[in-house]
Amino acid sequence: MDRLGIRITLAIGIPLLAFLLMALVVLEDRYAAARHMEQVQAQAALGYRVQALVHALQAERDSSAGYLSGRDNEFFSILERARRRTDEVMEGFRQRAEQVPPSLEGLMAGIRRDLADLDAHRNRVDRLQLPPLEVLPVYDRLIQRLILVAAHLTGEGRGDDFSGLLNAYRPLLLLKEHAALERALGSAWLSGASEDPDVFYRYLSNQAIQEQQRSQFLSLAPPALGNELLMLESETAYQSLRAARAAIINHGVASRPPHLSAVEWFGLTRERLERLRSLEQNVAERILERARAARSGAWRGFAWMSVAGGVLLLLVLALSAAIVRDLMRRHRSHQQALDRAEYLVRHDALTGLPNRHHFTELLDVELGQAREARRPLGLCLVDLAGFSDINRIWGDAVADEILNQVAARLAAQVGHDGLLARIYGDQFGVILRQGFSVAQREGRVMELLAVLDTPFQVGARRIEVNGHAGLVACPPYPEHGSQLLAHAGIAVEGAKGTPGSRWLQFEPGMLSRHTRLVEMDHDLERALDQGQFHVVYQPQVDLEDGRIVSLEALLRWHHPQRGWIPPDVFIPRAEANGTIIAIGDFVLNAACRQAQHWRQAGLGGLAVAVNLSTVQLYQADLVDRVRAALEASGLPATALELELTETGLMEDMGTACQVLAQLRAMGVGLSVDDFGTGHSSLAYLRRFPVNCLKLDKRFVGDLEAGGDAEVIAGAVLALAQSLGLTCVAEGVETRAQADWLRARGCRQAQGYLYARPQSAEACERLLAAGILPAKEALPES
Repeated sequence: MDRLGIRITLAIGIPLLAFLLMALVVLEDRYAAARHMEQVQAQAALGYRVQALVHALQAERDSSAGYLSGRDNEFFSILERARRRTDEVMEGFRQRAEQVPPSLEGLMAGIRRDLADLDAHRNRVDRLQLPPLEVLPVYDRLIQRLILVAAHLTGEGRGDDFSGLLNAYRPLLLLKEHAALERALGSAWLSGASEDPDVFYRYLSNQAIQEQQRSQFLSLAPPALGNELLMLESETAYQSLRAARAAIINHGVASRPPHLSAVEWFGLTRERLERLRSLEQNVAERILERARAARSGAWRGFAWMSVAGGVLLLLVLALSAAIVRDLMRRHRSHQQALDRAEYLVRHDALTGLPNRHHFTELLDVELGQAREARRPLGLCLVDLAGFSDINRIWGDAVADEILNQVAARLAAQVGHDGLLARIYGDQFGVILRQGFSVAQREGRVMELLAVLDTPFQVGARRIEVNGHAGLVACPPYPEHGSQLLAHAGIAVEGAKGTPGSRWLQFEPGMLSRHTRLVEMDHDLERALDQGQFHVVYQPQVDLEDGRIVSLEALLRWHHPQRGWIPPDVFIPRAEANGTIIAIGDFVLNAACRQAQHWRQAGLGGLAVAVNLSTVQLYQADLVDRVRAALEASGLPATALELELTETGLMEDMGTACQVLAQLRAMGVGLSVDDFGTGHSSLAYLRRFPVNCLKLDKRFVGDLEAGGDAEVIAGAVLALAQSLGLTCVAEGVETRAQADWLRARGCRQAQGYLYARPQSAEACERLLAAGILPAKEALPES
């Protein structure tokens, strides 16, 4: 081909080729959209099946609770019908559930296990081997998993109407589930041979949860859908149900309405559930209809684009531009790869900001110019607090979006007067060139931190992010920019370790503190291997007779050069650097072995309490670690109690509830340590399956002075008694404190009045005696 032909081919072929490539990109997008809507349709169909199974399981669960409470034949007939319906629906569900998206495999595996265990659970109900409330958790767990499968579509749709249906779907499922739980709890309450306050209180709690789910549904659902629920609630049958509710609540925990039987209650609530079921099916059918329509439209678009792409391809072939196209594509791809590789050497792939390496180069240049001009220069590091928790709770995609938004806000704040870079995963660096006098420094840093004050919007989520900053100012001018970065990093660490401080400016004295922290990190890493940690035990006694009822395992560190290091010094650092995981395993295993040794030595079936840090609580394999410690030592799970802090529990309540439920299912006891100093709340006590509260020693120590401590301690004891929880008073040092606690119903205590923390050998002698006489606490020797 002569040069003119090549030029003509290039002139015609290259634009056509570019257009073809654009068409292929759009085609790929259309294909992905069509495949996505196929998945949405399949998931919607599966959710429709799931609804039927959930409805059947709710009826079986609720009638089981009524039967176990009243043990009458009428309820048993209802239960048998419910079981037959469950079995019918279950068969169809199993056939449909063979093919599920990979994202649902974990949930479906749990559902299959729960369904396989259902027959054994039914047998226990038939033999009346379960209290009414204990029949609920097995069904609750299965139903909650099924609801997660049914609601897996949330956020997957496109279009306001479709999104409204999807967003309202899960609250509707949960509203119906709690309505069914209301039926179960009401049946158990009205059928029970004796008034069980736990049933009544759970019934009241369920009422509040229903109202929350109802409000959420009405706020998210399209208006027409919300009106359907309001119409349902205006019907006569629902008003009868309201009257029955009022009768139960007005009679209170002391009695039950004489005119309302459990079977009548079951009938009243059944009608409401059937109407909610109808509304639920209506929503599911609308979702399925929208998914089918969207799928059809996506495939039509794909087909149209396929034809257009084929025509373009024929044109390109007709113009004999295939060779030119291939050469140009190869050259372009190669050049893009080179450019991308060169770009990524100096820039962050996520935010497009300069990376640490390139930022250090730029900082060296800025530092040299500032030194020559004798002008001020500042470096500020902004560190996002708790960003690993955002990764863990919300996932990488949400975390990446937040980082992009943080970068955008900081860039807008810095403007052209500075230079922004991403130093590490959750740390940004800012070079401040102008407006950096001594008087302006605090204002500039606070302006940077202020970009974090507004919550970040990611989809429907509003996520709050906090941060700390470290500032280093020039002059003096160091030799290299890396020194400025190191000093700014030390200032950030200092700000994070200073209560109430959001930022600090680097000072030379910080180097020594940083060095001490680094040394402690290294010492902590070696301490476990070198046997520097010791476990001591402090008895917990019965306040009535001084009998030892359990022991708390406490960690002590004896450093070869620094001697005994207080736990409040090294434990926070261990939590910060992650060594608390290995240290916590050491304490747990040592305490389990020692407790089992005492049991085998005939010193009584005592329990041992082990403190659990917040870091340990949110480890994905915590339950496996506890199970392994129990199996290795042979200690029964009922002889182990784990102590958790209020603050730790509140950090991620959903995850904490799941972990604690698994531990309680094993038989492990759970207590809230230092109760009264954090988020002390009846709501979370009802949510978490704890069985013990530990009254903080600060309140116990101030009892003899009266005032607030006495009021708080009395309130905690009353709360524990009302919930049926054990209460252990910590830090009891005088007889007067013990007498005050005993007079108000506190049954257990620990403190220097009875015994100090001591070695296992010394505790063994105390256990042999069995009873600890009270003695006034002596000062530390």
